[in-house]
Amino acid sequence: MPLPSSVRDIVQPYADDQTALTHEAIGRIERASRYGATNPERWRDAIADVGEDLLALQVEMVTGADDYVTALLEEQGAPVLSGPELAPEGFADMTAGGGSWLKNLIYAPISVGRTAREVGVDEARRHADLVAMSIVSTGMQDAGRAAVTAMGTSRGANRYVRMLNGKSCPRCAILAGRVYKVSAFKRHDRCDCHNVPSVEDTADDWRTDPKQYFRSLSTKDQDDIFGEAAAKAIRAGADMSQVVNAYEGVTTATFAGREIQSTTVGTTRRAVFGGYEVLPDGRFRKRADSELRKVKGSHYRRAKVPRLLPDEIFALAEEFDWDRDEILRQLRRFAYLL
Repeated sequence: MPLPSSVRDIVQPYADDQTALTHEAIGRIERASRYGATNPERWRDAIADVGEDLLALQVEMVTGADDYVTALLEEQGAPVLSGPELAPEGFADMTAGGGSWLKNLIYAPISVGRTAREVGVDEARRHADLVAMSIVSTGMQDAGRAAVTAMGTSRGANRYVRMLNGKSCPRCAILAGRVYKVSAFKRHDRCDCHNVPSVEDTADDWRTDPKQYFRSLSTKDQDDIFGEAAAKAIRAGADMSQVVNAYEGVTTATFAGREIQSTTVGTTRRAVFGGYEVLPDGRFRKRADSELRKVKGSHYRRAKVPRLLPDEIFALAEEFDWDRDEILRQLRRFAYLL
């Protein structure tokens, strides 16, 4: 089930405020980038001009965490423990990986800009601007999550539920509703997922089905966010996690005399595809040792037969005019449907 409406009424306005503050910080850095993030002297001066404003926005990002966590726990009927108070200024200039937020902002874009000789001045400037905005966005969101975690610990929360924020990337979508004992869940740069404080008795009831998020999107948004072939496979009933994770290990292989795109994900003998052949009727046949190969530098043996990506399955379906039953059979064969 999704977050109860009474809890979402607390979470969503807070999330919206966090998003607005992040956008405001990005706006400041976009204006600063007019001075050119690839020019060291001009870029340092530009950051000096907006640095205090950025730090103030980061402090504002965490200021309401105590009231927010308290309201959430009270709504759940959980006891709110007394403990240390929030020190918002302590989160200023903070990054999740340590070090100075503003120092990263000064030097990281410049280092990217030094590739101008290789990619050209315009492309180097574009990359530098993207790096700067990524640093700002990530620093804001990480500070907000860190403050919620600090106050969650102080006030008695012992579980955190991952909540998507608007349209999310596939990697985050398959983790929607996951419950963590600590809030330091894996995240990519610019990730805006929220860690909703909870307690052990209620957190498990808030697990949300990632497919619910997928179904909430229009077909166009499904194709844009997940990729047309991946979205098509999910609409056909493929397991979302299998599809999304497959694209993390894209490689090329020879299959039936032709070069195709395949994935290394799920091909070890400990995984479904690597360890078993999925038969047309859905039964599993354990792969024999002769069907596995040892990969140099790896402790695990992998299936010799390549695992096709959904893109290749649908390309073959179009080429050979497969009907729906055959497409589903192939999706099962490559362990996207179980």
